[in-house]
Amino acid sequence: MKIRTLSLACVTTAAVLLAGCTAVYKNTDACEQMMRSKLADVSPDQLPEASIDKLSVDHTGTGIHGSRVVVEGSLSHMQTASEVAAASAPNGASGASAVVATAKPVKPQKVVKAAAVECTFTGLNLASFRWLAPAELVKTNEDAASDSAE
Repeated sequence: MKIRTLSLACVTTAAVLLAGCTAVYKNTDACEQMMRSKLADVSPDQLPEASIDKLSVDHTGTGIHGSRVVVEGSLSHMQTASEVAAASAPNGASGASAVVATAKPVKPQKVVKAAAVECTFTGLNLASFRWLAPAELVKTNEDAASDSAE
């Protein structure tokens, strides 16, 4: 009888401990999914290249019991032809050197921009979401006050 009771207690304890651990992973996944959906909703006025950017998550950090989650990643895209031309245009060059400068084709480069969000949770429910980077998406106190006043 003692062996059954001990076995039942061990199994119950393991189940409770594992249930607590899964909340942390669920909150991390929920924050990452929220980051992806909010990025898809960004207007071209805020972040012009958001529609062509590819988000890759580099790191996720979780606070005590999953109540605070920070997701860090990067937004990357290849330069467009106009961006390459603007970046490689000679400054103040004469006509002859400008022809020589444009004869050499320039390869488009990958543009990478840091992205990070912070989510706070009450249990498994999302309490708040805010962008930490890029700067175009971060709301300052003045921006938040004007948004809430409208």
